[in-house]
Amino acid sequence: MKLRDAVILSIKPWRERKVRVSLLVLAIAIGVASIIALVAQTAGAQRMIVNQLQALGPTSIVVTPLGRTQLTDADVAVISSLPNVESVVPMMSARAYVQRSGQDVELTMVGVDPSLLPTLLGELRLKEGQIYPNTIAPIGVAGFEVAYPSTLGGAQAVMLAQPLYVEQRFQTSVRRVPVIVTGILERYGASAFISIDNSIFVSIGALRSITNMRNYNLILVRADSVENVQLVVDQLTALYGDRTRILALQTLSQTVGSVIQSFGILLGSVAAISLTVAGLGIANIMLISVIERTKEIGVMKAIGYSGREILNIFLLESLMIGLVGGLVGVALGVVGAFSIPNFISLFPAGGAFGQPRGPQMFGPPTASTAGGVSFSLTPVIAPENVASAYFFAAFISVAAGIYPAWRASRMDAVKALKYE
Repeated sequence: MKLRDAVILSIKPWRERKVRVSLLVLAIAIGVASIIALVAQTAGAQRMIVNQLQALGPTSIVVTPLGRTQLTDADVAVISSLPNVESVVPMMSARAYVQRSGQDVELTMVGVDPSLLPTLLGELRLKEGQIYPNTIAPIGVAGFEVAYPSTLGGAQAVMLAQPLYVEQRFQTSVRRVPVIVTGILERYGASAFISIDNSIFVSIGALRSITNMRNYNLILVRADSVENVQLVVDQLTALYGDRTRILALQTLSQTVGSVIQSFGILLGSVAAISLTVAGLGIANIMLISVIERTKEIGVMKAIGYSGREILNIFLLESLMIGLVGGLVGVALGVVGAFSIPNFISLFPAGGAFGQPRGPQMFGPPTASTAGGVSFSLTPVIAPENVASAYFFAAFISVAAGIYPAWRASRMDAVKALKYE
């Protein structure tokens, strides 16, 4: 039997049972799309966070307080005096609010020396304006989401050289402080310690004058070489014991990358279950198709078709369902991967700007707003993941069609012709 004849016979049910076949194709497509879209999200998050960590340099070490431990200027001086320490970047942060369209929008005010801001951010990318001076006056630079909030459709809400009124809230009072914005940062997306897009950066002296804070939330330490990173970590551990969390970013980036990759595999495995369920649907429908085409199978055997040829016809039918469903699923997966962040942005967040609570060990790949979550994560669609999902769909389809095809090939021609 020629391949062309086998293809014609295998797609015959497509013309006669369009709805049934379309549902099978859709089931396969959903499984493939789920795998591609979900794995793309985790791959994008992994790349973004690891890149941000690596941008700070392989010699960077993070020191954060635990429990009631307080990091002060004395700690900065002690750490700076340690051997093999090249530089020390202390920072502090506090929660604040601004008014947008009659709503409270929560953001983070970060205090850091302006000369050390590029080190803290990995690199300084200004969209417009310039960095703030080292003064106790409330002057700073705004993150992208602060200046161009998603709740206003991306319209500019912060102008250079004009005051942005920020509220500090206490149990019994509210303090309103005008912050003069000298610059606006580019969009950063995921960040290593803080949500850069949702923050206002001022000098340490300025934040102290606004909040009366004296302690640091985080100290970034730079070793003088990659070889001496562990030595500096050991010195800090001996100095602070279990009163602080001490992490080398090179180790952290590897750990985070590994964890997110494992999470991506888990999501992909869960999505693959839907493909397996779709395969059971194919097996069920193919069995029904074999029963419905019993007399046709009898005629085919009567005119000389062998059991192997009939087996190939039904296997080819299953394979084509998988191939077509896989193609549709790849297209849906690519579209879905880039649509998921926008879809999630339709749902309100737990609070304005994701309710930052001070520094984070690594920020989420989102920039939250009062009206919802605006994702700046860029999904990563790896060709090997697409190919794996596609061929897995084809394999599941063929595997699901083996028993129905075998049953069709084993039919007795006489009994099949008498079947009503």
